[in-house]
Parts: sequence; C-alpha cells; structure tokens
Amino acid sequence: MDIRKLRHIVTLGQERHFGLAADRLGLTQSALTRSIQATEAELGLRLFDRGRDGVYPTRAGEALLADAVPLLRQMEMLERNMALLSDRGAGEVRCGFGPLAAALALEVMLSCTARDHAALRVRTKLGDVAELQALLREGELDFAVLAHVLVEDRPDLSFRRIGQTRLGALVRRDHPLAGRTVGEEDIAGFPIIGGTGGGPVYQPTISCDNFEIAGSVTLASDAIWITAEALADDRYALVHGLPVAQPLELVVASLARRTLSIQALLLIDLIVAALRRRHA
Repeated sequence: MDIRKLRHIVTLGQERHFGLAADRLGLTQSALTRSIQATEAELGLRLFDRGRDGVYPTRAGEALLADAVPLLRQMEMLERNMALLSDRGAGEVRCGFGPLAAALALEVMLSCTARDHAALRVRTKLGDVAELQALLREGELDFAVLAHVLVEDRPDLSFRRIGQTRLGALVRRDHPLAGRTVGEEDIAGFPIIGGTGGGPVYQPTISCDNFEIAGSVTLASDAIWITAEALADDRYALVHGLPVAQPLELVVASLARRTLSIQALLLIDLIVAALRRRHA
C-alpha cells in the first residue's frame, strides 16, 4: 500500500461519502472507488461498509485509520520541512502567540519580516495556551510562544526558554496607589484587570486578552492592570509590594518530533531579539 492510497482511505474515512472525498482529493468518484477496492483486495479486508446514507469504516477500517492518520501527518510534516529547507528566503511559517507574548514581541517580529524577508509568508494565530498546544499537536502550527507558568508539560511537545519578563501591577499616573508599596488589603475594592490565563498567578475581576483595550481601561479608571512591567510607558506608574510582581519565563513550544525549518528559526531569533530590546 502506498501513501497515495493511504491518503484516499483517510479522506474517505473523514468525509464518509465517496463524492465529497473524491472532490477533496481532486479525483472522479469512480477513480476513488477503484482505489479503495484495490486496497481492500490487496489487504484481503473490507475497510468500508457502503449504505444509502453514507460510508462507514468497518472494524478493520477503523484500525487502519487509527494508524494512518498520524502517519500521514508525519509525512506531510516531512514534505513541508524539506520544501522549506530548499529556500531560506521563501516558504511559510505558522506561529501562535499567547496574549502576553504577542504584546511583547509580535509587532517587532512582523515588522522585521516585512522589511527584510518579504518573500516569507507568516501566518499568526493568537489564542490561549490550551488552544495553541492543541493546534501544535494537530500540526496546524510550527511553533507557539507561551508563558511557561501556564504550560502543561507534555511528552509530545518540546519547550525552549527564550526570555524572561516580569509581571507587575500598573495604574494610571494619578491613581491613588501610584508608586506606593501596598499589601493585598490596600487593593480591595479596586478592579483588577488581566488576561484570561492568569491561572495560579492572579485572579482578575476583569479579564481581557486585548492589551490595547486593557491599557485604555487602566488609563480611564482606577483599575490595576496585571501585566508585563516592560509594557509600561510614561502614562503608567507601578504599584509595589503585590505578590504578582515576579519573573515570568517565556518559551517556544513545538512538536517534539518536528525539526523546525530555517524560516521558523529565523522568526524565533527575531522574537528573542524583540524580548531583549524590551528589557534592555
């Protein structure tokens, strides 16, 4: 059985309809039917039951699909990595960013790419840690930049530390707590705004992963914004003494079995440089 026939079986198993599967594969329905019948004859097994309401895998078909889907995914990864390695300046990279990582490094990475690597196609996805890790495992992303404290270590993913930021509490310059050292009792009654992935670090009263909006809300109210201190400018002041003020590691997550392309490594280098510039 070759990879082409395996792809036919997987597509039919996903679509459960000869016509839909044939359209997706760019084949005629009769050509797909002949391919499936030839594979069944080769294996001496019936892989699909045909009915008036669709096509369903037999027990043998289900067993084959369970092994075939990850195998095809690995083949697609291999083909894609080899294609990217053939040209340093072109190709496509798909990368994910958690909200904090995006606020710290995404603009710089994309600006450098647009200026210096115009032939490189970059597809970005912003999401929470669970969503981005799922996309990595499905092969939909080459890598994702995440806050390590939120990451669930898994054997199928590898993690490379690329930088560190420091969480802090920011308020507007004329806030009653601006520049003060306070305890948790002093912030009672003040809104706390932060990302949806605060996890064990803090529990916001207002959750917002859009950092531009979170910053605007902070400047327009008495809210205390839990975010990276590196995002502060002269419009904000720090509030000292809160337990949220702590270092936070940033990591690049990727599939453990995948070798990142030259283009992906180039983008990671740009992200590392952006983080260093933020904290210089």
